[in-house]
Amino acid sequence: MSSMGIPQLSVVMGPCTAGGAYVPSMSDESIIVQEQGHIFLAGPPLVKAATGEVVSAEDLGGGRLHSETSGVTDYLAVDDAHALVLARRCVANLNYPASSPKPEPWKEPLYDPAELDGIMGTNLKTQVDVHEVIARIVDGSEFAEFKPLYGSTLVTGFGRVQGHQVGFVANNGILFSESSLKGAHFVQLCNKRRIPLVFLQNISGFMVGRDAEKGGIAKNGAKLVTAVACADVPKFTVVFGSSAGAGNYGMW
Repeated sequence: MSSMGIPQLSVVMGPCTAGGAYVPSMSDESIIVQEQGHIFLAGPPLVKAATGEVVSAEDLGGGRLHSETSGVTDYLAVDDAHALVLARRCVANLNYPASSPKPEPWKEPLYDPAELDGIMGTNLKTQVDVHEVIARIVDGSEFAEFKPLYGSTLVTGFGRVQGHQVGFVANNGILFSESSLKGAHFVQLCNKRRIPLVFLQNISGFMVGRDAEKGGIAKNGAKLVTAVACADVPKFTVVFGSSAGAGNYGMW
């Protein structure tokens, strides 16, 4: 289906074990219900038999684990109804079939764009919460954030600007392995869906140090840079602070 360009979404409302675990893992976007959905290659009984480890289903493959730590799932729902709301939002952002160049009716941001001057400030060493910036750019201040609980130093998501759908990639600090992988995933989604990209950058680079290197920051950072370089949709970059270090290679 992927080779045919068919979008794939998964909503995990119960256990996904063994081969079933690959279905949400391979989907374009996946949603899991907290304390109800589980994703693992082997459940607690098999884990105990194979390794002697005693672990609960939630700790082994629960919603918070996969939405905050592993990054296997993209959205964490509080219940089944919320999961379906998130699924409908995902479908709304598929851009399938590709939207017309003619923009849809739009409304001004609920947050006054004139406030951006005060939010930005003049000290480049001060990190600005890009959620505050995005809220003053997108139509109706409506922003569908992608992977909101994972890789929090990079904010990604869908919004509309004067009726045109765009994908936002905005950093909230330096880039770690998790935020780099998240960004690469999102950029590839937008490229596949033919959605233009808007980069909002105030960046000083990728994380450095022993832990960062052990976590594969060079390889994971390269995945973001490669995804951006290979994306052939229109790209717009707004620098509202610093643009230094290798991090800006992945933010253009």
